[in-house]
Amino acid sequence: MWMTADFFCDIIYLLDVVFVKPRLMFLHEGFWVDDPVETRKNYKRKLQYKFDIISLLPLEILYFYFGTQKVILRLPRLLKLQTFWEFHQAIDRVLSSPYVVRIGKMLFYIFYLIHLNACAYYALSDHIGLGSNGWVYDNQGNAYIRCFYFATKTATSIGKNPKPENTKEYLYMTAAWLMGVFVFALLISQIRDIIATASRAQTEYRKSVDGCTRYLRKLNMPASLLSRVTCWFSYTWSQQRCFDESKILNFLPSNMKQDVALEVHIKTLSKVQLFRDCSSSLLRDLVLQLRPVSFLPGDVVVRRGDVGHQMYIIKCGECYVMSPDDKEVLATLGEGSVFGEISLLGIEGLRRRTATVRSRGYSSLFALSRNDLNAALKQHKEAANILRLRADQIIRENAARQVRQKLEREMSRKRSEDYNYRRRKSTVSGDNKSIGEGKKLRPPSAQSKIKLSAFSEINPVRAAHRSSLPKIVFSNSSERLTGDINYIDKDPCNN
Repeated sequence: MWMTADFFCDIIYLLDVVFVKPRLMFLHEGFWVDDPVETRKNYKRKLQYKFDIISLLPLEILYFYFGTQKVILRLPRLLKLQTFWEFHQAIDRVLSSPYVVRIGKMLFYIFYLIHLNACAYYALSDHIGLGSNGWVYDNQGNAYIRCFYFATKTATSIGKNPKPENTKEYLYMTAAWLMGVFVFALLISQIRDIIATASRAQTEYRKSVDGCTRYLRKLNMPASLLSRVTCWFSYTWSQQRCFDESKILNFLPSNMKQDVALEVHIKTLSKVQLFRDCSSSLLRDLVLQLRPVSFLPGDVVVRRGDVGHQMYIIKCGECYVMSPDDKEVLATLGEGSVFGEISLLGIEGLRRRTATVRSRGYSSLFALSRNDLNAALKQHKEAANILRLRADQIIRENAARQVRQKLEREMSRKRSEDYNYRRRKSTVSGDNKSIGEGKKLRPPSAQSKIKLSAFSEINPVRAAHRSSLPKIVFSNSSERLTGDINYIDKDPCNN
């Protein structure tokens, strides 16, 4: 099995030297060279090429003379260690979270040193004599596992090892303990530093949260405010993994910071109507000024009547535009929506917020301040006029939209009044009809019969006509309800 693994690794080394290393491009005078002829020449000029050739010397043919026990013949393979380091560097650059690879590299070094220690212990035991005393390997069980276990206890200074009985054994134990004290301590400290680096941002986050909450408790702030503060910290950390992203990009040159910011913010900034006709150079300057802000459910983003100093772009989440009395939702703004952009230009009469905007849930926004915009416009004089014209157009469009909305609300109110009026009309008409039918069906009283008979004796013709029931006719009016009473039969005495 060991021979199969050895030959398999030899094949991999051979393919690496023949096909991979000669094709690796290199940097020459600031340019990448990928021509196969030049890359092959560059590889042969390196010292690593000599090491690779030496490491592939077929010393295994000497097994036929010395036997397969002479594994020291494979010692030149260690000259390929540089390839192992290059492999880890490449993986470290490619992976998004390389900390696992770094820890794995340190663990590999630890286990490899223990492996060398175990091999040295077995070689020394074989030289002294297997099972010859209580310190050497007693030739029982699996030799590698027993020797690896002994080397692990020695390197980690666990103790309870057999006591050395001669000078060679004392020298081995001294070297093993020194390696455990210095080398292993160095490797373990490297692992600790890697873990600390990986969790540094999390540690700073916890320190910020604890410091802020401790200060608020010292000021005797209410529990509800403490809860909102911790919720804001938690949401901001889950969305951004930092509280000030500018600190992360400070080490980059300005053009590279612009490229990073463009990749993140250009799609969002291009949705703003105010900047739709602006040059790309102005947008490149503005994307560096966008600042992420987070809001909790119910938080007021802008308040009606306040002077506007920033515009906002919704990255994720939703915001409500509230009515003047703050009781009705006029509109819902979603991802990509923009508000407050007119206030950036400082136009007289339009500097104050015209509506209150609240966060519906957890929302992340980008904010651009007026000072940052003015600083960018100083370098782009022609863009200031374009923004002013664009702002005038947006103002006219907003005014026309407000007029349309006002007319729609007025028409809706009129339709509602007409509907209510028709309902009242139908109700009154039904009541009057019921009253008329009741009078028609009600039998005449005795007194009315006496009056009618007496009148009939005096003027029988008029009495006959007066006894007929009147017809009630109603006419419509937007202000009041009126009724005219017309008799069915005309009075012949009034002709």
